[in-house]
Amino acid sequence: MSQPQPAATDLNSFPPLLKMDEVARILRVERKYAYELARRTGFPVINIGSDKRPMLRVPKISLVNWIEQEYGVKVTA
Repeated sequence: MSQPQPAATDLNSFPPLLKMDEVARILRVERKYAYELARRTGFPVINIGSDKRPMLRVPKISLVNWIEQEYGVKVTA
């Protein structure tokens, strides 16, 4: 049975390492745009895969810090 998807505003229900579709839901953007952000310098993405099969993850706390620094918006859980 699949787990219910957390609401975009409920950051505490997301895991510490976010998949790109979760990043897109939190930012309320399309998944394609989340991948565009991942290619930007300064965006807090890590690759835990390989060159042949990249698996991009974003530490949740780093995403929150990035939003606050980049846009001057205080993010609360």
